[in-house]
Order: sequence, then C-alpha cells, then structure tokens
Amino acid sequence: MSGPSVRRPVVVVLVVVALSGLVASLASATAPGHNGKLAFRRYLDPDHTWSALFTMNPDGSGVRQITHPPRRVLDIVPNWSPDGTKIVFQRITLDGCGPACESDEIYLVNGNGSSLKALAHDEGSKGCIQHDRPAGGTCRGVPTWSPNGRLIAFECTTLTADQTNPYLGRICVMNADGSSVHQLPQTPSTGVADSAPSWSPDGRRIAFQRTILGPRGSVMRDAVFVMNADGGRPRRVTPWSLRAGQPDWSPNGRLLLFYSNWGGSMTVSANLYTIGVDGSKLAQLTHARGGIRQHLGATFSPDGKWIAFSRTQNGGNADVFVMRETGTRVRNVTRSRTWDSGVDWGSRR
Repeated sequence: MSGPSVRRPVVVVLVVVALSGLVASLASATAPGHNGKLAFRRYLDPDHTWSALFTMNPDGSGVRQITHPPRRVLDIVPNWSPDGTKIVFQRITLDGCGPACESDEIYLVNGNGSSLKALAHDEGSKGCIQHDRPAGGTCRGVPTWSPNGRLIAFECTTLTADQTNPYLGRICVMNADGSSVHQLPQTPSTGVADSAPSWSPDGRRIAFQRTILGPRGSVMRDAVFVMNADGGRPRRVTPWSLRAGQPDWSPNGRLLLFYSNWGGSMTVSANLYTIGVDGSKLAQLTHARGGIRQHLGATFSPDGKWIAFSRTQNGGNADVFVMRETGTRVRNVTRSRTWDSGVDWGSRR
C-alpha cells in the first residue's frame, strides 16, 4: 500500500471500497541468490474487494494465478521463502467472522499454487474488526520469512475500544509451521505502533515501520527503525520528515529500501529511497511530484542489482515495474486493468 496511501493492506469493511485504490503494496526482505520469479497481488474486481496472488518472470512473461480465493476474500502481500519454493501471505476475508466481520490471517502456499495452508488464524466467530469495533480476535498481516526459513515475522494487533486501525500494532514471530506464536517486546511499550517487518539477511535484526501515536490512536509521524531480532534496542534510521514506510532489506545487508509520504497528503507523490542501515547515504531513486504518480512498496532482486516496485499511472491503477538499483532503466512489467501491487522478488535455485 503504499503511496501516501492508506494505512495498510486492505482493511475495515466500511472503508475498503472508498480506499481501495491505495491499498497494500507491501514488500519484505529479499533473500540473496539468483533472480527468480516475481509474486504480486492483482485485484479481480473493479471494487477491489477480491484479489489473488500471481507469479511471473521479471520481464512480465509467464503470468500465473496461484491462489483462487472466493469473492470478498483478498490475498495480499506475498513473500517468497528463502529457497524460492513457498509463499507466505496475508488473507483478508471480509465476512470471515460473520457478516461484515473481517478476519486477517496468515497463509502459506507453494510457488506453484499447491498445498494452501492457514498458519495463523482465529477460530469460530472471532476476527479482526466488525463495523469499526474489535471482533475479539487478532489482526495479522505483512508476513516475512527469516533468512534460514525457520521463522516468520508479521504484524499482530488485538484491537481495543479506542483503536480501530488493525494495522498499527506489534511485531509477532512464529515457527514456519505456524506454531509457537509470540509477540516481540516493544520499547517504549505505549505511544508507538510497529508494522511491516523485514528481516536482515544475517537474521540478527529486523527493520520495521514505527508510528508515533497521538490521541485515540491517531498517527503523528512515521519512520523506519531497526531492532535486534529479539525486539531489543530499537533505533530510528530514516528522518521523520520523509514519513518513511515499509522497508525492504538489500541482499547484502547494507541498505534499506523504502517509500516516502506514508499516510501523507495525496497531493504529494510518494517516492522510493535507499538508506544505509546506520542512517547514512540517503539516496532518492524516483522523482515523482504533485501526487499524480505514486510509488508503492518495492523489493530488491536477489542479486541486489534490480528493484521491482508498483506505481500508479496518472492517478489511475497501479502496475508492476522494474528498474536498476540506482533508479535508472525503468520499465513497465504489467499493464493491468484493475491494480497490480505488493510485489516480492523470489530466489531461483
């Protein structure tokens, strides 16, 4: 999602249609290796209440639909396993816990579309949110693999009466089979919301987006932070002025890729940047202006030489693009009639 976009992947049923043009285009850390296929989300209806995951070659050929959700279900934010064989993703079911009761769960599927499996989900009538009120369960989203493929980190939120944004919460970690879910400690423990985790290639750190909260959970400012993999020692990397969101770690572990103006004015264009993990060497890669074109979530290629991202065109739908890691040689990969985003670049064996 991205651009000055909406807060997160798709969201509360009451706002999903109104805000669907600017939702979920997240990406997570890219495993080092040989460049494989791209995975992305494509809407299947003009109202943006139904979406599936697709894969394709980096040149746009070989497009294949790999999930087949029923209507009013959105499969979003795919993340390839380090070996390039599996994809973990978020599934939003708009009536999952009853009429207009949204459930947000973590699923796993093979790269060829087989063996679909729910990893983290609520039982019975519990869900994320219903009519802007907590639905008794957990809101989960934006999963990302650890570099050894044994763990998955993701956003996790249990809503309270004064918080109705299901994508501003905490970071959870679980085993790759969905067992042993636990929430990472958060410092400070109040006044902040953490989201969009991205694991470092050495597995020792997690980059994430931190939001400073105001009265009744309102968003005050955003930046990319880095913490130890156990949740300790969080530190800010990007300047607050950029409103940085949704980091992606470079395969060599030296840079973080992110987009600006998260949740900001629609008259301001979101652009892509890289920055050193220590906060040095900030580089602007794209230079859109005026809000007509919005750059969304982005991902490094496994060899670190390319970046795949999604971008809106003249205020219309989003497509997937590829460019060099320096921001040059931009080329259009998809030309969707609805919306393509949430791209992740997988490794090839």
